[in-house]
Amino acid sequence: MYRSKHKVAFAAMLALALALQGCVSNAGWNYTPNPPQLAPMQVPVNLAVEQFQDQRGKENSTYRWLCLIPLVPYCEANYDRPDTANGFLTASSYNFRAGADLADATATELRQTNLFPHVSVISVGADPGQQLLLRGAVMNTEWHGTVYSYMLGPYGGLLWIFGLPVGAVHNTLKLKLELVDPASGRVLWSDDVNQDYAKTVGYYYNFGQDFGYPQMFSDGIRSAVASLETYVSSQPPGMWLQLEHSPRAIGAPASRE
Repeated sequence: MYRSKHKVAFAAMLALALALQGCVSNAGWNYTPNPPQLAPMQVPVNLAVEQFQDQRGKENSTYRWLCLIPLVPYCEANYDRPDTANGFLTASSYNFRAGADLADATATELRQTNLFPHVSVISVGADPGQQLLLRGAVMNTEWHGTVYSYMLGPYGGLLWIFGLPVGAVHNTLKLKLELVDPASGRVLWSDDVNQDYAKTVGYYYNFGQDFGYPQMFSDGIRSAVASLETYVSSQPPGMWLQLEHSPRAIGAPASRE
């Protein structure tokens, strides 16, 4: 009898440890672009995408330890910056360079439209060396997670093994985008990306899906690019011809692609 109880306790503790410490040691940003879709026109000006400014909050808080206390039904963690946090539902960390990764993905999406002859990525504050500049700001990448302990303390993990949910996650992605004339500093176009992601996670379903940032960006940037194409096509051709022959088009410094 003692040995049987010992095995049950060990299984429960092992299940809890796996979830609390992260069964997947590391996770990270891994973006697959949307299928290419050519814009209805191409303007004769080049575009520089500036690495996005990071304007997120800085508070990361976790109360995961509460799940070790009997009669507590769940515990939570909330991270403004998941890339600087540790301890998720199925991962111990998330590798994400918010400003650089999102700017690179935006440039990739724009290249696929062929809306501009050349799209490059530059660091914040660098001379764009192009006739147009796309700026972005990362406003929110909040990660919220809830772990279910079913009021059993460290033994709650035993129920996860039998298929009950480990917990639930909710992610938020908010970006601001602006198309700027670098010569005058005038904002020509702006749009927002505002997306949410939610999953219930268990050992046998949605495992490893704590993070929806690539999916949210993919969904949000599609409509933002469509809005940009609409703006570009609505402007008189003379506007783009004027920018094409601006001084930036001649002898422009090299920029990182």
